[in-house]
Amino acid sequence: MTIKRVLGWLYSGPRGNAPRVANPYRDGVTGLDRPGAWRARRRNLEAYLERVGPVRVVLVGEALGYRGGRFSGIAFTSERQLAGPPGARLPWAHDAFRATSTRPSLWTEPSGTIVWRALGGRPDGVLLWNTFPWHPHGPPTARPASGDGRLTNRTPEAVMVHENLRVLGAVLDWAQPRRVAAVGRVAAGALATMGLECEPLRHPARGGAVLFSRQLASLLDREAC
Repeated sequence: MTIKRVLGWLYSGPRGNAPRVANPYRDGVTGLDRPGAWRARRRNLEAYLERVGPVRVVLVGEALGYRGGRFSGIAFTSERQLAGPPGARLPWAHDAFRATSTRPSLWTEPSGTIVWRALGGRPDGVLLWNTFPWHPHGPPTARPASGDGRLTNRTPEAVMVHENLRVLGAVLDWAQPRRVAAVGRVAAGALATMGLECEPLRHPARGGAVLFSRQLASLLDREAC
């Protein structure tokens, strides 16, 4: 499996019936996305993959969130971490990375902040990915801040996840990691469905930051031995 083929499947979007799913690598929404945003997100992702280098560990999450990968193009990563002021940027993020939203202060994802802090701010062979690598969002709401529902997150339906596991399988086939970790139950369930062994990690959201960081540190220590 080549990374070009993996990205081709990713960029083309989910297969099957996938209502209320944003494909940030192909589509843009007027008022939410800057012109050419989908191209910038492709470039962000491809530049990130270069920074990761040879993959030792893959951390698999659930899906892109609107505060994170929906605009950055990278799992567990916000656009502010890529293109914000110097103090907010990750050490490896340089001027080639672009913000893609129209939000003046850029989006920041709490889970992404926790994950990158636990990684010491550097990828160093740890690849961040998602079980369902697009952004499932809720229906239109009466709240203007929801962006007509597009600035919300929802858990992807099991059937959507199942119909699109070929992308996750292709990523793992390409990366050939020594260890795979599931961040949360959705990822753990998907990997089990694929017959793959993984190390379960507590999701950092909703009070899980301390346990997640401890579990990830233990995993990385053992992987380094």
